[in-house]
Amino acid sequence: MPTNCNAVIKALTNDLPTDGDAKLHIWVGAWRRGFSWNHAKIIAVDGVYLHTGGHNLWDKHYLANNPVHDLSFELEGRVARDGHRFANLQWAFIKSKQMTCVGSCIDSIPDYLPVVLRTRVTVSEYPVDQDIFPPQFTKSMVADSPHQSRIVDKSNDVPLITIGRLGSMVWSSRARPSDDAILAMINSSKRIIRLVLQDIGPVCIPGSKKALPGLVWPKAYLEAIGKAIYERGVDIEMVLSNPNSIPGGLKGTEANYGNGWSCVDVCAEIIKSIQQQYSNIIDDTRLRAMIVDNLRVCFIKHGKSNKYEDGKSIGLHSKHWIVDDVCCYIGSQNLYMCDLAEWGVVVDSETEVKKIMTDYWQPMWESSYTGEDVDVQEVMDGLEIDRDGEQQIFTLHATDAGQQLMPHGGGDEYYDIEKKVGGAKTISLPAPAAKDGENEVDGGMPTASDDKDVANKGSKSEQREESGEDGTPPVVSPLISKDAAGANETSKEEKTAEGEVFSAADEKAAETPAEDDEQKLTTVNLDCCGLAESLKITAE
Repeated sequence: MPTNCNAVIKALTNDLPTDGDAKLHIWVGAWRRGFSWNHAKIIAVDGVYLHTGGHNLWDKHYLANNPVHDLSFELEGRVARDGHRFANLQWAFIKSKQMTCVGSCIDSIPDYLPVVLRTRVTVSEYPVDQDIFPPQFTKSMVADSPHQSRIVDKSNDVPLITIGRLGSMVWSSRARPSDDAILAMINSSKRIIRLVLQDIGPVCIPGSKKALPGLVWPKAYLEAIGKAIYERGVDIEMVLSNPNSIPGGLKGTEANYGNGWSCVDVCAEIIKSIQQQYSNIIDDTRLRAMIVDNLRVCFIKHGKSNKYEDGKSIGLHSKHWIVDDVCCYIGSQNLYMCDLAEWGVVVDSETEVKKIMTDYWQPMWESSYTGEDVDVQEVMDGLEIDRDGEQQIFTLHATDAGQQLMPHGGGDEYYDIEKKVGGAKTISLPAPAAKDGENEVDGGMPTASDDKDVANKGSKSEQREESGEDGTPPVVSPLISKDAAGANETSKEEKTAEGEVFSAADEKAAETPAEDDEQKLTTVNLDCCGLAESLKITAE
């Protein structure tokens, strides 16, 4: 169901005046495109304070009985500006779609009613007589804020890298650079990777060893983990949610943490990836040794028990991994496949990572790991099980590893979904030729990968509803940026053309960010023994 922005505004402003005297201005917006929506969790304040990670603002999940475990952290510094910029992109997308003819018609439909369109945006504001859309964040907007004095001293800065993805908010398959950054982190490992995850497998059909139709395991991540084990002897320690854990007395349709797989299933998929990559040179004896020596996977527990006192299983929602105890990620992105808009922060400081491990990882691991959640023989017996969904609903054409992580595809193949599974009728139209000075359809999004297979400069065709919805995708700024405790400061020569937020068809609807809020384009070659220093900055 679509987000009811009017209901959210009403709940937030229930006790506030309605006579126009309120100094508070609130906007609530939401978007969905196909099976993609915003999954990031960001609170950014005045370009100085940032709260991000896995937590949703759902009381019953966290504050009632049997709460779900989660991880977020608060940061202070210029990194908060990157959170604002990520929100800017989504608000600009909402505005561009709301300002179309179709968007205006949809705006008259109550938020809670679904519509048969791939793209749906909604926005509500308080007070109702103010601008429909919020202003785009710029540094100049908060220049007079007293909080700015807290970021003048840079002597205690910590190297941070913000990484994100836009899902299908844009059509370009290159709009998901965080996928590549995560792969680069795994591939850079030399000793150990520690992971705290809700799950790594797709949603499982209850009572089976099979994913829902069309869903598959994240092959690229599994292959990278398998390669790390086989070629470099890397240890893997992983804490997962107990399957189908439900907090707060909610129903299974309201909350469900853990996609249904056992630790044996997860280990079997990792070992299977090794078996498939090195089939000519590996035997069962060595595979068994790797399960014993390198793989330690368990469910989250309290005092070695995976249940609360009332017998309900303990849920986990964190998205956190640590590479070689010198670099870690905290954010919203799961490692199982779902093509959503995500955002998180990589901490590239051994000192700070050790603090996070002391506060979070070590107590959890000591409470959870017993060695009883995985049986070596069961893992070996499970290597022949095909746990992917029965049929491939979503076609994947790209060969780039990051692209293969997406279950819904990243380009025109995704927008053919109605033709494959039934739904709203669509037509394919050739893209209009770009006029002089206008952006191409895909706009040349930079990513963490330099794979030529995905470095296309423009889409050959567009998908548009017969209803007339504008199918022109936005051109967006990069979602990986290098920070030292905050947003990257760049010279004028290194600024990007971020002002060209959308293609020409949407220019009149979009406000262009101020020049002082632009940041460098970045490509990434992540080495977790010096992660920030290994960034290669490029200016387009």
